Amino acid sequence: MSRQRITLNLSVQQAGRLRAQVKRHRKAETLFVNDLVEERAAELNEPVGTPRWERAVGRLRRQARIEAAAVRPVRWPALEVLMGRALEQRLRLPDLAGPWPPLTPQELARLSLSGRWPACLSGCENGTAERAFTLDADLVLRLRTAAWRVSEPVLLELEDKGLIGPRQDLSEEAREERARLAERLYPSSRIAREAVEDHWPAVQDAQVTDVGTSEVI
Repeated sequence: MSRQRITLNLSVQQAGRLRAQVKRHRKAETLFVNDLVEERAAELNEPVGTPRWERAVGRLRRQARIEAAAVRPVRWPALEVLMGRALEQRLRLPDLAGPWPPLTPQELARLSLSGRWPACLSGCENGTAERAFTLDADLVLRLRTAAWRVSEPVLLELEDKGLIGPRQDLSEEAREERARLAERLYPSSRIAREAVEDHWPAVQDAQVTDVGTSEVI
């Protein structure tokens, strides 16, 4: 299955929660390995502390790490897996589900200029943090398609009013109008922030179902 790298602007708070989750997963995996080694080392016949005992414990640790790697996708899924699940849930809601007409080559080219869009920082009052994810390429395309189709009418209005692109000569009224319209835009990063906020999977150390799976709009 093809994969694609995409960078998304999350809120600072969300980025912090994701970092904390990574740390929890690493700690849980380390405890899992240590517990296995301790439990199995108690059954060794070699005298404790001898070279033979240390070699035997080393073999137990390697085996425990192999077992941890086997259960990692279920017990401690990567953030990319969780982001993929959250986005899938968000894209199923009626406002984004479509069906949408496929993006044309011209639209795909325009998406590459997405930095010209007015900033839509809904949910990011305290700033944003870029985070890159490698997701299923089909999911990335569906995300970008939904973002473009939902935002297209607003983008056309912004273009008609000359409010897209770097402008230093805008009046205060024009700036307010651009900000008002920008609030209606739905770039990929805004969709991702809502996915993280409302659809992030609840992960339990031993209970996670379905092992699943980053461009700024």
